[in-house]
Amino acid sequence: MRDHRGGFWEELGAKHFAPGIGVAEPPPQGGWRRFFFVLGTHFWKLISLNLLFLAFSIPLITIPAALCGMNRVHITLYRNGNCFVWTEFYKEFRANLWKALPLGIFGGIGLFASYYFLSYGTSITSDGVEVLSTALGILLLAFTVLFTQYAFVFLATLNLKLGQIARNALIFTMSEWRANGIILTSVIVTVLVLASLFPYTLVLLFFVSFSLQQLVICAAVNTPLQKRIIGPYEQSRLNKTD
Repeated sequence: MRDHRGGFWEELGAKHFAPGIGVAEPPPQGGWRRFFFVLGTHFWKLISLNLLFLAFSIPLITIPAALCGMNRVHITLYRNGNCFVWTEFYKEFRANLWKALPLGIFGGIGLFASYYFLSYGTSITSDGVEVLSTALGILLLAFTVLFTQYAFVFLATLNLKLGQIARNALIFTMSEWRANGIILTSVIVTVLVLASLFPYTLVLLFFVSFSLQQLVICAAVNTPLQKRIIGPYEQSRLNKTD
């Protein structure tokens, strides 16, 4: 007998993506079809992951590690199609509890500095200085968001030293324009939706908004990450064994 406890999203994933049910093809291997496969098949895991992230972020200094744990679950779901949420989240949270903290501090400083320049730009009347300060604030905000998002995804997927993580995050920030656009768009849309419909969006904030945003970001970062770092590394190991 078919189990209907999964709800609407599991039914959607089963009908449209599961092999042998409605289609003969296997689940999509990449791109946005893969994203919607993960979203449709594991929507309830996204809710539990959002709750885990909020619970482990209550002491503010643990937010970077909690973000690494969330990204680890998303990357595993996106690549493998399934995972144990608690196991992956907590393992990554513990591994990056202190390692991720410097990047979190850097991100906090960057956000504060961008806020300062934006506030300064909107509070003065000198035309040239006002435009310059506002532009600097916007650029700094965009750089901080992109750099930290790349860094926290890399922390959850690559066994590298912190300096190497930061170097790769900087390279991707300066070169991956398609992924940059998706990351910034997802963050902007999330903020605008939550702010414009507040306080009604508190339910989304509590249950799914952070998890859904990070799923979009992990899906966007996964392709260039596989192409530029993981793929060449795996190929080099194969060449050594030949």
